[in-house]
Amino acid sequence: AMLLGALDQTIIATALPTIGRHFADVENLSWVVTAYLLTGTAVTPLYGKLSDIYGRRVLMMIAISIFLVGSVACAMAPSMLALILARAVQGLGGGGLIALAQTIIADIVTPRERGLYQGYISAVFATSSVGGPVLGGFLTEHADWSLIFWINLPIGLAALIVCNIVLRRVPYRPRRHRL
Repeated sequence: AMLLGALDQTIIATALPTIGRHFADVENLSWVVTAYLLTGTAVTPLYGKLSDIYGRRVLMMIAISIFLVGSVACAMAPSMLALILARAVQGLGGGGLIALAQTIIADIVTPRERGLYQGYISAVFATSSVGGPVLGGFLTEHADWSLIFWINLPIGLAALIVCNIVLRRVPYRPRRHRL
């Protein structure tokens, strides 16, 4: 899930000029990134509170699912406006991916071991920061820009399966909260 969220933020950068030319709309190109960031930032605290109420596994799977629906909508977008709206939907899921991954680590790993896991998180971000633009450029140059969104499906499905299996073993204690 962490790779999914981190990779998506970097893979799109090299494809933006091609996307702008494809839709003949370079003026609104910045909204492709901004829509994702706005919705992702807005829902991140909600994921935290809702995961306290309903459990981390359920909310992580919801976040991944929303992100994948947004990815498919992005890949199939017929216009720049549709792509911007689809990126907003993708951000609604993406806002939970990184925050919930870190929260889950905090729940299941002792404070003494957290530094090690922060190293893993840093490695995921470093890999995404280097590999994302390269992969995005390669897919855009040698295939089609929509593949930068289709590539999220196998990664996201793997994340769904792993989260469903592994997070079932994490004890869940419901807490009463007001939203």
